[in-house]
Amino acid sequence: MNISIVVPVYNSSSIIENLTNDILSTTKEISDVNKIQLILVNDCSTDESWKKISKLSSEYKEMVIGVNLMRNYGQHNAIMAGLKLADGDYTILIDDDYQHPPKEIPNILSKIREGYDVCYTNYKNNAYSKFKIFGSWINKKISNILIDKPKSIYLSSYKCITKKVLREIIKYDGPFVYIDGLIFDITKNVTSIDIEHSKRKLGKSNYNLFKLISLWLRVLTNFSIVPLRIATLIGFFMTFVSFIIVIVIVILKINNPAIAAGWASLSTLIVFFSGVQLILIGLVGEYIGRSYIKLNKKPQFVVREYTNFKESDEK
Repeated sequence: MNISIVVPVYNSSSIIENLTNDILSTTKEISDVNKIQLILVNDCSTDESWKKISKLSSEYKEMVIGVNLMRNYGQHNAIMAGLKLADGDYTILIDDDYQHPPKEIPNILSKIREGYDVCYTNYKNNAYSKFKIFGSWINKKISNILIDKPKSIYLSSYKCITKKVLREIIKYDGPFVYIDGLIFDITKNVTSIDIEHSKRKLGKSNYNLFKLISLWLRVLTNFSIVPLRIATLIGFFMTFVSFIIVIVIVILKINNPAIAAGWASLSTLIVFFSGVQLILIGLVGEYIGRSYIKLNKKPQFVVREYTNFKESDEK
């Protein structure tokens, strides 16, 4: 059995060496593993992460591949850069912040080898910040509807996929990558295991409101037309409401001709319906904008350099 591990790295120079050593020592202890391929993707870090990755590549020539991206493309695009180099029977995705314990890798592999296509991890003790937990909860609710995700599955970034799923994922050539959306487009044969969630050892999370909204927009506009259908329903509903309001106003005027035209009510209605229209136009604009960018072949990522890998060998 050959194993690939993909780690998107951003400003983790202080811990990436220890994480690498732990991942390799853990996977080496799995008895039937023949080859280990650890792919460290530097997402244009502003610290010395790439320097550390280059050092690790020199130390572990047969196992560690370094990928240095030309700019910061985001976690999911960085993962895609690593997936396109992965050649293991199973590929594990793990974060660089040490909150995903490498010791759980044998358990994840054991579970997926029961016949599943994907094995997610579910945190028994979620150590994320309250803000990130709240964001993950909203993302879960959105994903349940838009990508038809089973309610029992937590979309953890710590997961394992089979080679067959990997091959289908890397066929996606759009610039706005969302790994979980691609997974559930491919298969519903997924499972999960409970694991301990560690506290972040060093540094601080790069998770913020902007990235949270960006993730939601990827889910909303890349993998479902449900928002457009909702927009259509809202349009019909608003038309119906406005029709009822007009009837009510006419009846009131007929019954009481002395009623003066109300500037307040008129202004309120104009502002309300204008706001709804702008929101819906903006939503449609997101779809059109993303289609335009894809048609112009915006790249998912651009690699500045590799270590222990030749571009001619890329899939």
